[in-house]
Amino acid sequence: MTAAIDILNAASRDQAIALMEPLVECSPWVVDLAVDARPFADEGALSAALVAAIVAAGAGRQRALFDAHPELAGREAAEGRMTEASTGEQHRLGLLSLRTADARRLADLNRRYRERFGHPFIVALHRFGDLPSLFEAFERRLAAAPSEEHAATLAEIASVIRARTARAFGPGSDVQAHPAAATLE
Repeated sequence: MTAAIDILNAASRDQAIALMEPLVECSPWVVDLAVDARPFADEGALSAALVAAIVAAGAGRQRALFDAHPELAGREAAEGRMTEASTGEQHRLGLLSLRTADARRLADLNRRYRERFGHPFIVALHRFGDLPSLFEAFERRLAAAPSEEHAATLAEIASVIRARTARAFGPGSDVQAHPAAATLE
């Protein structure tokens, strides 16, 4: 069996971009900046290249990346317009089927956060086991200074990228299951 990272490394540039795009939320520019760092030794090197592209991009492009993310249980979720990865991540914590009180609380948190920081709240949902701990982290980050929150948001995005990369390209992964893999045959 060929390792998923080896398939990515051997793919054409366009094929590699298609395989990497799901790792970064609706921001193909990140993948375009990182793809030429191939070959990647492993999924850690791949995620590091993606994160390095984001960090080097500067605050303006970072803000565009923040804006590309859906709100938690927000409009994109209600309209079925989230990526497959975001849908799965939000579904795992029950964010797509909240009780009324929790849905109202989350909508209020989303609104307050966007008013304070100007972009959606971004968090690595894989780090949370339940809704109360997520709400606690949300409240805590609402109190942060804007510069601290910008750094925290970048750290959360890096964590999401590492988790998605491990699932897609880590040991035991199957890149052939990815829709873009059909173009590799």
